[in-house]
Amino acid sequence: MSATLILARWIHFAAAVALVGVFSFRLFVGDPAFREAARTGRQVDNSPFTGRLTQIAVGSLLLIALSGTLWLLLQASVMSGRSISDVLPSGVLRTVLLRTQAGHDWLARTALLVLLALTLTWMHQRHHPPSRAPSIVAFVFASATLSALVWTGHAGAARGARGAVEQTVDAVHLLAAGIWLGGLGPLVLLLKAARRAEHERWLVVAQCATTRFSTLGILSIAGLLGTGIVNSWFLVGSLAALSSTAYGCCLLLKLGLFGITVAVATVNRTRLVPRFSAAHAFDPEAARGKTLRELQRNSAVELGLGVLILGVVAALGTLPPAAHPHTHVSSKGTPERRNVAMRIGFSTQNSPPPGAGTRSEVSLVRIHCGFLPASPPKGSLSAGDDRRL
Repeated sequence: MSATLILARWIHFAAAVALVGVFSFRLFVGDPAFREAARTGRQVDNSPFTGRLTQIAVGSLLLIALSGTLWLLLQASVMSGRSISDVLPSGVLRTVLLRTQAGHDWLARTALLVLLALTLTWMHQRHHPPSRAPSIVAFVFASATLSALVWTGHAGAARGARGAVEQTVDAVHLLAAGIWLGGLGPLVLLLKAARRAEHERWLVVAQCATTRFSTLGILSIAGLLGTGIVNSWFLVGSLAALSSTAYGCCLLLKLGLFGITVAVATVNRTRLVPRFSAAHAFDPEAARGKTLRELQRNSAVELGLGVLILGVVAALGTLPPAAHPHTHVSSKGTPERRNVAMRIGFSTQNSPPPGAGTRSEVSLVRIHCGFLPASPPKGSLSAGDDRRL
């Protein structure tokens, strides 16, 4: 169950990041690069390229919907202690959807996906003159879909002023990842198209696109570093926890992969992009050769490392934060020390009638937590539990 949950989260994160990357790339990099080429008299037919991006967007949207549904079913199974096959007929899924934060978040993200699908249909129509409005609307909906994942993670469990800070920081962190890592795929496709075209007009597009994306990448990396430091302060708490907890060790792995990715991006920014611009100005043939291949290769390496980072992030969300030691209440009502962040509040509304059985002393148990054990003790949960994951 734990491995399946991590896989579902991994696919979901990767698809959501790719969706933001497609529209941010079109809006801030690709479309401006094609317009710049047209202004210099080197107009390029970008319809095949934008068609590929649309295919990626549609595929990502479908993956988000499928993996998100699987994720919800797995959460409902964990929260109720029932098998996935028993979640739907038992009414547990309905309870999770209507009475938990995880369910509300899933409904909100599903609504955003429907709006995004309608926007993609709008984008598919031809506009005379060409309009940026569909791309802007699509980027807003994709960003909202990615940002809403804040409520499925540790930050979503926080409350009050601190909770608002954690959630805002986490949302910025997600968006920065979406713009940078998600934009690498379209960049690789554009560089590949430029190499195959073997035409100076495509070189103008590629040169402008790499320069713009490099600047966008610097801003995104700066945002990731700043928000990552704040997140670590909230969730790790101390340097010792980095090596003494599973969460800390997993975070170190993420940081190591991030460092390697930034190193590759730095080579692109400081060496390859300037060399490509110079080669384009003085020797187009050279620009089409080695430098363009190296840029495409390094961007693909960055993309691969980014996918691995998202896998580590998927695993991190299933681990208790290193800074949150607390007490877990077992099925027998006795406190057991567990490293699980949760606050429990009991409501005596709609108590079951006397003699109704030993299912629970109350009908509604609200548990606000950033982490839920993959296999809770049998009998400790009921279908009416309201869990904020």
